[in-house]
Amino acid sequence: MHLDFHVSGIPKAQPRVKAFRRGNHAGVYTPDSADAWKQAVRQEATANAPESLITGPIRLQLDFFLPRPKAHLDKHGWPKPKSPVWHPKKPDLDNLIKAVTDAITDTQRVWFDDSQVYQITATKTYALQHSGCSVRINAD
Repeated sequence: MHLDFHVSGIPKAQPRVKAFRRGNHAGVYTPDSADAWKQAVRQEATANAPESLITGPIRLQLDFFLPRPKAHLDKHGWPKPKSPVWHPKKPDLDNLIKAVTDAITDTQRVWFDDSQVYQITATKTYALQHSGCSVRINAD
């Protein structure tokens, strides 16, 4: 069984948990910087969910497409010759992956838990047209 879908938008990384202190009380929170992106992932995952939860091992392929800097584009908006394809800057690929897998787990419609994923193949490139993420889930 396999499941394919595309999430449009600018991929955001899962933010790190932050600590704070108010007087004698300390606590932690997760910033909401990726909330809109994770909501878009949840919507697409739910819309494309299988009839029943995947219960076995999963191979996951994620291809992230991030916006190009204006310096990479010619006057018509196309990539300049020799402009890079790979996106070697922040956000970190592992944090992008974490945001997507957490969002899919949150749906409770695709798999029980992202711990079922035993193999991940992921890329992070500059988008030619539209930014987003292509998701392919293969259940073995």
